[in-house]
Amino acid sequence: MFEYVIKQLLQGVFICEVSHDEAFHYLKNPDKLQAVEAFLAQIGYRLATTQNQLAFYAAYQQIDSTNQGDIKRIFQQFRLELHPVLEWLDMMMSCLHQDSALAPGDTLSFSSLLQVIEQNQALADRLLSFTKFKDFAGNDDSIKARLEKLLGTLHKWGYLKQANRDLLIYQVTGKLDYFYQALQFIQEHEQIPIDQAEEDSIQEHLF
Repeated sequence: MFEYVIKQLLQGVFICEVSHDEAFHYLKNPDKLQAVEAFLAQIGYRLATTQNQLAFYAAYQQIDSTNQGDIKRIFQQFRLELHPVLEWLDMMMSCLHQDSALAPGDTLSFSSLLQVIEQNQALADRLLSFTKFKDFAGNDDSIKARLEKLLGTLHKWGYLKQANRDLLIYQVTGKLDYFYQALQFIQEHEQIPIDQAEEDSIQEHLF
């Protein structure tokens, strides 16, 4: 399990109870946690947790010329995900008729969402509007195909795990906790910081 956990962390995976149950509980063991932290420290990383300690991920110990390019790529990917994830969260509140946003551990049923959206033209239009984002574009404009594309992309990005393949039940992962943490950081700074002067702040709060 040690090797598996290290490989997942170094690949940029967020290890949470939903997405990687065994690995998550492995890291909850103080002795195992210490061993992972010691190994990461030897190669310039540290083991970080999201704001509510719902997921573990690997972050750089410091920013320098050897990893600056990686930091920029990670942040560019987050910029790519930012607006579609925000729109998805807002849309899900409407679909589920709830006042609070999704949280790690919440479940989504494809069939239930499809039924709600098919009966609400405003929601169907919102679903279609995701085509303005490159990763959500497709050739089939049917509601079913668009919903499959939406949930499939969010699954690929790590925000969802397919909990039941047959019933198409999805579960929200701990990466969403990281998203909320990053969003709060961005709001506090009024913009997405990408210049050299603020990279230390990015590292401390996000990477």
